[in-house]
Amino acid sequence: MDDSLGLKFLCSLEFALLKRLKPLAYELYGQVPPFYNKLFPLDPDGLPCRTPWEHSSMLEYFLLDSEEFFEHKPKTGDKVSSGIWLEPNPATNDELPLVAKAVQLKGDQLITIQVIQEEYAERVRILRKARLELVERRKISNALNSFKKKALFDAMTKLYNRGSFMEILQEQVDKFGAYTPTTALFIIDVDNFKKVNDTLGHLVGDSVLVQVAELLRTSLRKNDYPARFGGDEFTVVAPDTNTEQSHKLAEKLRHRIQAHKFNTGDIPVTISVGYTIYRAGETIENFIRRADKALYDAKQMGRNVVCFRDPWLIDDEEVNAGLT
Repeated sequence: MDDSLGLKFLCSLEFALLKRLKPLAYELYGQVPPFYNKLFPLDPDGLPCRTPWEHSSMLEYFLLDSEEFFEHKPKTGDKVSSGIWLEPNPATNDELPLVAKAVQLKGDQLITIQVIQEEYAERVRILRKARLELVERRKISNALNSFKKKALFDAMTKLYNRGSFMEILQEQVDKFGAYTPTTALFIIDVDNFKKVNDTLGHLVGDSVLVQVAELLRTSLRKNDYPARFGGDEFTVVAPDTNTEQSHKLAEKLRHRIQAHKFNTGDIPVTISVGYTIYRAGETIENFIRRADKALYDAKQMGRNVVCFRDPWLIDDEEVNAGLT
């Protein structure tokens, strides 16, 4: 097929033909199909629009693809397609399914624009609807995940909050039951915290809590669970941890906090740690109470101390309360 026959054939199919004169310069070729003038306004001189991409974002993108295609000196018959899109029709407030192609015909470089069959347009509408629904579902899912995350974590320290800690502790107890008394619980209190707040202000106090939380996070194993219990108290649930390992971990945490520079001037920031091991069959309330007593022991010994409460030494308070 020679150039003229090829162009006549395209015109007979009601294509709008734009012939490339030079980079980014085109002229309309042949008879302009009715749909073209409905979609794109006439030029100031009353002639059909020679720059439809100024009125269509899809054609604007495709023009860039076409220019790149032509600049690479394609062979006769080579072409690149825009794919199908739905162009708003301002005259009827509906959409026309269009496809555009950049075509090399021997000496002519053309952009063709054609209305396609409605059945193809319906496919595009279905795909677009599915894509929009997918995007909406992702937005809802992301919002839900964000809400769940906020519900699980303490806003300031980014550690688990008290509610999450209680659930995690219960899960660990339920998981192991009477089979393995090797779940350790630490309760940690920041020494001199009230003095930091009263002397240096609450912003400095908040900064201390954030730094302590980060030091806990980076000092623990991946399967340990640090949490902010409330105020300046933190907790750690450490599964599969025996008494000796618990003591080493508690001392590690204490030393890291003591060695850290908190920018609190002459006020030292240290921690006191009370810890214990789960006793098979006991409630989590009793488990927590024993760790809290161990923390009280550490405070009584002068702070910056690690203390342990033996789960097998049952005191009078537990007996009287029926907690054994």
